[in-house]
Amino acid sequence: MLSILVHLNSIRSAVPAAVMLGVAPQYFTGIMGWRTVSIIFPERWFRAVDDRIWASYQRVVEFFFETVTGTEIILYGDTDALKKKENVIYLCNHQSTMDWIVADMVAIRAGCLGRCRFILKDGLKYFPLFGWYFHLHGGIYVKRGRNFDESNKQRILGQLINFNKKKLPIWMVVYPEGTRFKPSQPSLRIASQEFATKQGLPVLQEVLTPRYKATYLMVQGLKGHAEAVYDITIAYTSDFVKMPDGSLFRETAPSMGDFLSGKCKQVHIHLRRIPLDGIPEDEEGFQRWLHGVFEVKDKMMQDFYSADPSKQGRLHDAGQRSQLSLMSTLPYFLFTCALIVPVLGTSQGRQFFWKTWVFGSIGCALWMKFVTR
Repeated sequence: MLSILVHLNSIRSAVPAAVMLGVAPQYFTGIMGWRTVSIIFPERWFRAVDDRIWASYQRVVEFFFETVTGTEIILYGDTDALKKKENVIYLCNHQSTMDWIVADMVAIRAGCLGRCRFILKDGLKYFPLFGWYFHLHGGIYVKRGRNFDESNKQRILGQLINFNKKKLPIWMVVYPEGTRFKPSQPSLRIASQEFATKQGLPVLQEVLTPRYKATYLMVQGLKGHAEAVYDITIAYTSDFVKMPDGSLFRETAPSMGDFLSGKCKQVHIHLRRIPLDGIPEDEEGFQRWLHGVFEVKDKMMQDFYSADPSKQGRLHDAGQRSQLSLMSTLPYFLFTCALIVPVLGTSQGRQFFWKTWVFGSIGCALWMKFVTR
């Protein structure tokens, strides 16, 4: 019986992964066809359709990660900002691959799912099919550490200024910590704290010291176009283990597979809207401002895991549960199934499928290597 349950639990994550990857060649072919046809039209036409294609696929993702799992989403803070439909820089603490899905969870509630464009690690541009599409949709690949040189800065700034000039509707998603906070790897926290000490900044405990350069470019490049920074803090809950002092033991945040397997009961999301015109423009002032933002996050996360029953297990006072309607995701899942059946159900369809994955991935990798440097 136990082996059967384990097998069924693995299927819970395998089936969604198969569907989301299984439809990738169809979406890839569709967006590539539209990109080719739309060359003769104004770019805003391409962007409008592209945003809808992106949002359609992300609603399928939301179907699995939220509708099927039944995970509770609890919102705190400036939730009325989600009614504004404004251009923003979405700034968040980073713990897991699930953080990318949480950005969808927030954006879908604002009616801005198609606007999400991500700041990504440079190596992800070679991810088969998706790496190319992330770039086409407006994602920006960033080299880290010593590779973040002047030419890299100018390339990123140029992309942002281009978005600004063309008035591209945008939620620019960035994770300033640069890597995930993992309680199981104390060396990450120690290195982060040592960096803060060298910079003369307060030491953080439950988040990592933010690296400010990419975020600073976001603010500079989108000035006059984006209205605000959405400062997002995320905490995940499962079956908590209490420590002897009454505090909660902080486990490593769930991966996508963990989440689909039902290991996360709630996602707590705190939103703080910060007007862009109130953010320091000089680089040193911006670094200290951003660190101050993460000091607030650090305090919220410490309270979340603390022994204080008035603070434990929540990010700020009383949150509000937010549930998506079934019709906001189900039709897109059914449409996806309709795309998969004829492709995998016929020999011609299966040939199209594997050839698109193989040759499309090779072509995209070469394009990203030599054309989009």
